[in-house]
Amino acid sequence: MRWRIGRLIDARRYSIVVVLVFAVLASGAAVPDFLTRENVTNVITQSTALGILAIGQTFVILSGRIDLTVGQLLGLIVVLTCDVAAGRSDWFVAALLIAFGVGAGAGTVTGLLNNWLRIHPLILTFGLLSVLQGIIFLYTDRSVGQAPAQFVWLANGKLGGIPVAALALLLTTAVAHFVLTRTVIGRHVYAVGGNEENARRGGISADSVKLFAFMTSGLSAGLAAVFVAGRLGTGFPLAGNGYELDAIVAVVLGGTSLVGGTGSVIGTVAAALLLGIVSNALNLLQISAFVQIVIKGLIVIGAIVINQPSEEWR
Repeated sequence: MRWRIGRLIDARRYSIVVVLVFAVLASGAAVPDFLTRENVTNVITQSTALGILAIGQTFVILSGRIDLTVGQLLGLIVVLTCDVAAGRSDWFVAALLIAFGVGAGAGTVTGLLNNWLRIHPLILTFGLLSVLQGIIFLYTDRSVGQAPAQFVWLANGKLGGIPVAALALLLTTAVAHFVLTRTVIGRHVYAVGGNEENARRGGISADSVKLFAFMTSGLSAGLAAVFVAGRLGTGFPLAGNGYELDAIVAVVLGGTSLVGGTGSVIGTVAAALLLGIVSNALNLLQISAFVQIVIKGLIVIGAIVINQPSEEWR
């Protein structure tokens, strides 16, 4: 019985890859311009930031938590890096350090507060989301600065004919997959998300694991912000709006359980690309933005119904 359940869960976890392939074929058949080289490149580059952000969110959700701060954290980093760099290429390294430093720092603060306050992470991170949003608008209420040329190249450039953003997403996915499946800390993330009390009895420091997950999420927000800044070219204060929900949708749609313990970054990235494909195809078909919101909502509901295990599986 357990073997059958395990096989069923694995099938659900990776079924998103099959759905992704079907979406590509269906979109290509329905929209003549979809499979053009230019459009495929555009879909990948537009999906990179969400994919990277969702990878960090995967660590948090796998550990049995959730992080609503990442969207506003991304927005804050976009504003700070563009304002500091002001389009100067020689400030690229400084802007990069700011992105990773602010991201990791914010993730560490969130993780520590989660461990110390012992309140539901949904409530905690929703409050911190508001704090970060307030900080952004205290800093500026209009677009500021300019992204350095290196950010623009990372977001839009090509290397050997392949989008740099695609290579970055592939590398980030590979590293995250390795950490989760081939390292002790990765196994601990799954263990804490699966059953925190049993993990503690097994000698695992659950608080350390959760802190690591939030730090990873913060770092992912910093890296994703680099690509968003590169695409926008300026520090737009609303740059991160909605990203936190899209990241959660990608994680859930990719087969990761909202209660933690099961899932993969491969499924998450496939789901992020699927969302990019759906959005792109609907835009090419000139479907109303309001209809697209309805469709995204239906996708969220469907993903939760299909991918979250029922009580009898636990």
